[in-house]
Amino acid sequence: MKLKDLPNEGPYTSGDRACSGCMAANIALNVMRIIGEKAIVSVPPSCMSVFAGTFPELNWNVPYFHMQFANLASTITGISRALKTQGKDDIVVIGFAGDGGTGDMGLQALSGAAHRNENILYICYNNEAYENTGIQASGSSPYGSWSSTTPVKGKLRGNEYFPKDIPRIMIAHDSSYVATASTAHIQDFIRKIEKAKNLRGFRYIEVLSVCNPGWRVPSHIGPQLMTEAVDCGYWILFEFEQGKLTINKKPKFTGLREFLSKQDRFMHITEAQIKEMEEYIQRRWNIIQKLEDQKP
Repeated sequence: MKLKDLPNEGPYTSGDRACSGCMAANIALNVMRIIGEKAIVSVPPSCMSVFAGTFPELNWNVPYFHMQFANLASTITGISRALKTQGKDDIVVIGFAGDGGTGDMGLQALSGAAHRNENILYICYNNEAYENTGIQASGSSPYGSWSSTTPVKGKLRGNEYFPKDIPRIMIAHDSSYVATASTAHIQDFIRKIEKAKNLRGFRYIEVLSVCNPGWRVPSHIGPQLMTEAVDCGYWILFEFEQGKLTINKKPKFTGLREFLSKQDRFMHITEAQIKEMEEYIQRRWNIIQKLEDQKP
């Protein structure tokens, strides 16, 4: 499917209360344009549950379930199994969660669903912190970044840890389909969501999601930052299916400094930290390349 073929509207309706320029809203809007009306959606506590899922002002024109932080994967598993019992196999059961609800509090339920190859589509919009509750660091927050729990003061220079690699954890479960995506690379995004819609079994897609207040950036810059993230290797586009990993776009490995300089959450970063980030990007690229070279 091409971008021009997508309907102008889908079952995620206009008028949400997201911040101006929020890429999480952009992700939800475009996912649902591709998936269509034969879907059931669940969202745990997160930015998305606040700006689009506060009853009675829901932006979901499909059945919608709001669940606790740690059990999104369990919830959509139960919905999927109930549909199977009823003989309804044409409805896509989707969970949307941020990185905290996915890789921290929700990881045990997510791992269990992947292990059992549950027939669900799980989409993580990774904005790299607990943005909704005060911009606290999560397990997916980047090294060196400022947050309200990783301050910059004296010898403290932001987050001291590199992020968890949740897509590779899902690959380790030998999941039916695992992908990373960016709505700035819209045709790749459309193809991956459409593929996941038509597959069965456990599908996991992680989408980079710029958060303007959390990243401390202007509201118009989200698509530009996601493009630069892919170019410099900060965010690698790949997919894993039937035991085979495919890299969708090779990074240029240039522009990391410029990418970081546009985000005030990195305004304090040192040359030594930039070098460590460059080394981390190269290490991760080498790991993903090796996975691509492995035969299924």
